[in-house]
Amino acid sequence: MFTAGRVPDPRQDVLRHNSLARIAADWIAGHIISGDIEPGQKLTETGLAERMGVSRSPVREALLALSREGLISIEPRRGARVSRLDASDAADLYECRMLIEPRCASLAAGVLSDATAAELDATFEQMTAAVVARDSMEYVEALKHYYAVALAACPNQVLAGMTQNAWRSSLRYWDLLVRGSSTYMPDSLAHNERLHRAMRKRSAVEAEQAVISVLEHGRKELLRILGNLATTAADGG
Repeated sequence: MFTAGRVPDPRQDVLRHNSLARIAADWIAGHIISGDIEPGQKLTETGLAERMGVSRSPVREALLALSREGLISIEPRRGARVSRLDASDAADLYECRMLIEPRCASLAAGVLSDATAAELDATFEQMTAAVVARDSMEYVEALKHYYAVALAACPNQVLAGMTQNAWRSSLRYWDLLVRGSSTYMPDSLAHNERLHRAMRKRSAVEAEQAVISVLEHGRKELLRILGNLATTAADGG
């Protein structure tokens, strides 16, 4: 016979699992950024779970999330490894982005539809909420979506495709940027707010200038973080 009482809410288990996965992702990313887990190092669910004192399930979710962000690469039958992060490669990527991304955003701003503007509004709100909550994973996901939507609005589809390829190539560095400094998220949001205002005004000139500012800020911070990692590695951790 059924006994009256509090019925367990399965949503609580889901929320707890998601929370553990985020904590695990932050832990793994933090150890990569500190140099404790080195580029190219193989990662196992069992080993990480034991070090963190959690089950393998949230670790598995954390590795999948970090692979989507580019910090981890997962290959069939070979498992997960830390992506190799190279300062020279990062500088080259940002140079390419500086050449084409400002122009792409400029053209997109000039023809931005109301539907696209509304989607950018909603995404920027997600970015803002993530900064308030200090949720780096949510911020990275929202930031990716914002740029995917904004760049796709460019009427020159050849330029849009080239620009999207360039920024996709740099995605593996985004997580490093966001997690590598306690002040990066609010600083990034401030720079991207300037871009968002320009997009909402449909101002081609302001959008171009805003993207240049965003890229210059990101490049400076990324090269600083990569330089610190290189120094840590040279010093033997």
